[in-house]
Amino acid sequence: MTDLPTSTHRPGSRPSAHLSKSRYMAGLQCPLRLYNDVYRRDLATPWSDTQQAIFDRGTAIGELAQQRYPGGVLVGFKPWERAPAIAATRKLLDDPAVPAIYEAAIEHRGVFVRVDVLVRNGDGWDLVEVKASTQAEKEVFQLDAAIQYWVLTGAGLKIHRAGVLVLNRDYVYPGGEYDLSALFRLGDATEFCRDMHGQIDQQVDEFHRLLARENPPEIGIGDHCFSPYECPYYAHCSEGMALPRNPIDHLYRLNGRRREALQDLGVESIDDIPADFELTAIQERIRQAVVSGQPWQSPDLARALAEAQWPLHHLDFEAWQPALPPYPGMRPFQAIPFQFSLHVEQADGKLVHHEYLHEESSDPRRPLAEALLEAMGETGSIVVYSSYERTMLNALARDLPDLADPLLALADRLWDLLPVVRNHYYHPDFQGSFSIKRVLPALVPDAGWGELEIADGQAAALAYEQALASNDAVYRDSTFENLKAYCQQDTLAMVGLLGALRGLCEAG
Repeated sequence: MTDLPTSTHRPGSRPSAHLSKSRYMAGLQCPLRLYNDVYRRDLATPWSDTQQAIFDRGTAIGELAQQRYPGGVLVGFKPWERAPAIAATRKLLDDPAVPAIYEAAIEHRGVFVRVDVLVRNGDGWDLVEVKASTQAEKEVFQLDAAIQYWVLTGAGLKIHRAGVLVLNRDYVYPGGEYDLSALFRLGDATEFCRDMHGQIDQQVDEFHRLLARENPPEIGIGDHCFSPYECPYYAHCSEGMALPRNPIDHLYRLNGRRREALQDLGVESIDDIPADFELTAIQERIRQAVVSGQPWQSPDLARALAEAQWPLHHLDFEAWQPALPPYPGMRPFQAIPFQFSLHVEQADGKLVHHEYLHEESSDPRRPLAEALLEAMGETGSIVVYSSYERTMLNALARDLPDLADPLLALADRLWDLLPVVRNHYYHPDFQGSFSIKRVLPALVPDAGWGELEIADGQAAALAYEQALASNDAVYRDSTFENLKAYCQQDTLAMVGLLGALRGLCEAG
């Protein structure tokens, strides 16, 4: 019978709580996060709807991945039912008729894991960690596999191979049932897992000692709070901190080397950066604006704005990126534009709004593209605020070859306002960001997304996906109206921002 030992505790002032894969990963990010995960979950910021949707997506991908290994047996039980789950796993491991185990429950030295898939391989097993991603080589995913490998081998299992199973970005859905052998791609993690074995030994001991302490560790906030994921305790840890009004993190794209150099000088605020400290051109503009308290404006701003040709077509797309391609000809995580807002602005100030929102569960690409081509005039710049619209137009042209020429002609007319702002204007209220949601309030204080039910692109994509899945007609109609209001506000924002920039130039 396979030996699957139960949890052991390390010496300390109180018994150490057990570790899990997620707790181990939390400890790698920050010891305080691990401590709070075990003892102070009440301090965490509640999950957002978007985070919950990401979690649900991962669960769905994991269940689909099980079908890639047919004949397997699922180890059920609730997360807190560790003992019966371990006992059930032990029986399945010892049954040669079982080709695979889903959610195998195994514990070693106080670390409890549930393995997505264990595949019988001769006299041993292959470990498969499933991720709702296309990047099997991502280090955080490899670490997920490594802690499981450590537990499995420590518990006496012979593991031949360890891998991270992800979606294949090159898979093109032909329709019908998914070809699971082509939909998924298995990235090898065996050598990484073996190389990490000794390091994990030490880390597990450290984490057990940490959890045996009466008091939490003293850890300050820093880059680790956001890598590899934003910590759910960041709001708690940063609450009440006396942060400078203009922290150095407001320097655009501040890299680790410059941050460390500034910290070595004891500089926490942009105001205190020495004038001779080496910064990028944009960072220096930010420093000048902060120190002077006045916006920085390039003498070439008016010339840059004049490059846009009338009439101006202010365009914004909304899209969703389902992990599993829902329509033929699509790939995993391919963005699907389902909505656009278009404000056509004449030189005399006349403004006309066009919009399209696909309100059915069918493929939105063709009807959206046709509506866009019909709404667009033959001349004039198409104003956008990022390269996203170009990406969408190019993708539509690829997927709709009969419309490729007119769609690519639209792409040729794009005029991106973002680099104009980034290269020619900075206001201290931008706080180091050139996002339109940061830029617009600084230049047009009364404009914005204030009372809208949907306030960002991620929320829009989630709302659309949920509306399509709902049978509640009232909810669907309400959501669709909210989506229209949000997308319309995005293009109105560009109209207002461009007008404000012209006003700055006219004011001299």
